[in-house]
Amino acid sequence: MDSKRNIRNSYVKAFFLHHLLDFFRETRVNINDIDLVFEKFLQKKVIIEITDSEGNKINFQEEINEIFELLKGNIKELYEDLKGKYFNDS
Repeated sequence: MDSKRNIRNSYVKAFFLHHLLDFFRETRVNINDIDLVFEKFLQKKVIIEITDSEGNKINFQEEINEIFELLKGNIKELYEDLKGKYFNDS
């Protein structure tokens, strides 16, 4: 059962990470203020909690926080990758 949860969590994290990286590209806020980017992402682009067909609430805050912490811990690499991919395209 734990392996099913881990697989699900991997998909959830990949989904959120993909959309967060897209948000860096499309946002009009200063991407150098990573906390502001995260705040706006949570406000505009992501649903933190859903309810399944059986009425069970599923909250993704833990997975989102893990992604934020990972990116904050690798901020130099994040900005290098973002600038290389998105800002050098002419």
